[in-house]
Amino acid sequence: MDLSLEQRVLRFLWREEEGERRSFLDTRALSVEERVLEGECIQGARFIGASSGDAYVFEIQENLSKFRLGDTVLLGDGVDFEAGFPMVCGGFEAGAHRLTLERDRFSHGQRPDLEPGRVYCVDRRHLGIRGRLQEVVQAGFADATIGAVLQGEHKLAKDSARYQRALETLGKTNLNDGQLQAGAHAIASESLSLIQGPPGTGKTRLLAEVLRALCQAGCRIALTGFTHRAVDHALLTLRSLAPELVLVKLGARTNEELTRARVLFANPRRGSLPRGGAVVAGTCFALAKLPARERFHFTVFDEAGQLPIPHAIAGMLLSRRWIFVGDHKQLSPVITSHHADPEVTASVFEHLHNRYGSHMLELTYRMNDRLCEVIGEAFYGGRLASAVPGRRMPFRPGGKLDEVLDPEQPAVLARVDHLQPGMRSGEEAAVVADLLDDLRRQHQIPPEQIAVVAPFRAQVRLIRSALQRRAVPDQEQVVVDTIERMQGQEREVIIISLAVGDPDTLNARSAFFFSTNRLNVAMSRARTKVVLVASQGAFRALPMDPESLRAASLFKRLYRRLPHVELKP
Repeated sequence: MDLSLEQRVLRFLWREEEGERRSFLDTRALSVEERVLEGECIQGARFIGASSGDAYVFEIQENLSKFRLGDTVLLGDGVDFEAGFPMVCGGFEAGAHRLTLERDRFSHGQRPDLEPGRVYCVDRRHLGIRGRLQEVVQAGFADATIGAVLQGEHKLAKDSARYQRALETLGKTNLNDGQLQAGAHAIASESLSLIQGPPGTGKTRLLAEVLRALCQAGCRIALTGFTHRAVDHALLTLRSLAPELVLVKLGARTNEELTRARVLFANPRRGSLPRGGAVVAGTCFALAKLPARERFHFTVFDEAGQLPIPHAIAGMLLSRRWIFVGDHKQLSPVITSHHADPEVTASVFEHLHNRYGSHMLELTYRMNDRLCEVIGEAFYGGRLASAVPGRRMPFRPGGKLDEVLDPEQPAVLARVDHLQPGMRSGEEAAVVADLLDDLRRQHQIPPEQIAVVAPFRAQVRLIRSALQRRAVPDQEQVVVDTIERMQGQEREVIIISLAVGDPDTLNARSAFFFSTNRLNVAMSRARTKVVLVASQGAFRALPMDPESLRAASLFKRLYRRLPHVELKP
């Protein structure tokens, strides 16, 4: 018997919950050192002191964890988990080596009594959320309109008069034609609108202008995203464009930057919210805590390409008009279990895009013409164009690696042939250090305009060690991190180290390694230059599953397209 979409989504939730629980128990059985290598623990967090509210500041030497803003964690000695303090991950300042944790107000434990100077461990804390999301999914599919939208049975419509007014209002801004059309359609929609924003196309700027126009018309807007970072970034951008708007963040007052931007805070269960001409923002979990009486004219979903379907339904229940802004060609939702049903593991943006299409923004203000051509052909069907075609990396001839760093070659494969079977390559790390040294000493590229990304934390650690041995100038100011942490950022130069050189190893890890979305994110952070450091063995793998095989074929096309420079460490 075929399952309905609702049943399949509920099955997805159950399997994710079980997978997370098993993974959590397996991780707890590891030593502290092993958990650090897995990205599930931060060791050696020295307590400095408490800041405003319930925020606690720690000094750490490096952060290779997978923790994101808003993740639930446990602070303790790394051994006795029952005695740990339930906390929430706040911000991390890489330059200052500062980690901020916040007390979890929804836990019933005692307030942390921390000793200044003492060293702690920060571990992931598991939260079972399937029950609440199950209720959300059931309520969503019980709603005839939401159920029809999700199943691809809804007929889209727009208000023509509102569309014309939106064109006039947005036309007074400096949005380009593509942004103007996408924004006007979103405002005029009677139900659903999708805006696809490839890298550097100004989707956050467009979103801010759309929200500003709606609020000026007296609308009450719910704004949501999967992470606190996405929500906060949208609020700060909106404030910079529209100082007069009323902005409210659901949750505790813990972000000082939002406070300085005059963003109000409200308790989602008991707080008093403005009735119109305002934006009420929060994660999908925060929106799910709002009373059923709270209604909005629009719900706007930012970074919807990372938002799973069940989480999106929490926001859809609050209104009858929905604007989804995202890019299903960049990072997708984090899935912890194996699912044979790819439709329910897709983001809500991809799910709806496959049924209704979307307005794609086609002009990027980040990448130069030649880099834009490479990215556009590889990931966007050749539809991207550059608004800054003549931009080039600063270059002073006479360096040791001029052939690799030639600014007229925007994307280059620096080939370092090896057959390393693990998740780290000393050969590639040494080449990365040489490239960084040349960029800093010869070409005078500021360190904050360079980033190095790798798919594995083990390679990130190895590259940092290589930079120290090479004594690269201002190396502590160069971002060296995993691909996931780079989404939303940009640099003049991006260096990518693939690390693995053994085709057989890649066949076993194909689903993770051959992710076209992650490769897109890594390459498209650059404005003028991408250097891909890799062994030719990384492009010879033949994965067994069809999805990975299709992704591997794109890697091979890129291998054939890019100019090669063979290097030796």
